[in-house]
Amino acid sequence: MPSDYVFENYQPERLDLLLAGIAAIVMPIVAGLLFDLVGALVPMAIYYGLFAILVVKWRRGSLDYEIQKDNIIEQFRSHMTSLFLFLFILQTVLVFSSWFTLIRVEDSTLIGWILTLLIWAPVNAFSEQLIWLYTFDSFAEYFKEGRKRTIMVFIGGALYIALIGLIHALFWAKFLLESNYVFMFAELFFLIQFIMPIGYIFLYRRAGSMWPLGIIHVYLNITGVLFSGYSILPYLLTPR
Repeated sequence: MPSDYVFENYQPERLDLLLAGIAAIVMPIVAGLLFDLVGALVPMAIYYGLFAILVVKWRRGSLDYEIQKDNIIEQFRSHMTSLFLFLFILQTVLVFSSWFTLIRVEDSTLIGWILTLLIWAPVNAFSEQLIWLYTFDSFAEYFKEGRKRTIMVFIGGALYIALIGLIHALFWAKFLLESNYVFMFAELFFLIQFIMPIGYIFLYRRAGSMWPLGIIHVYLNITGVLFSGYSILPYLLTPR
């Protein structure tokens, strides 16, 4: 990875390698098992609260959602880079394809749908990539140069993809938004879903902030809930 992608202000330790490994492999398995026993609320508390917020804040010292109160407009304007715009356009294509593939939920309550839209959609969007990027950076930044760094970047990348894949396959897939197969739109959806997490790595390192990632992610979550009428409330305390 080029030298301009080295985070000089973050030096992982062996504990970070251990925590990142647990987050990538163990945590998704535990989340899936707990959902079957007690519903989604407890696993989400572990995923968001323990790993994404507490562990990342403890180990990195910041969640990288700082706000420059004296110049908020300029701060966010600086995040509107060509890479951000490219990923936002890709996400727009994904949103367009999801209109044709998402299954509409007929039995959601209005209050459940509103709470999912206003609470779950932003909480998920601004939380989960914290632990994704911590997992990658804990390995990628363990060594700052040389062949050892290259090896650790690949290990971190593999765990990063594993975390995203496992948490969706073992946990989210049990109760989150469902899709029908529609030729071309489904292929577009999965292709872009593979590209976006890779883009997140470069976007975060270019911006030095989580805000651009959160904006793109919340755009996907909100449109998905709007299109489908989905409510997460029935799954919080009752396994399905």
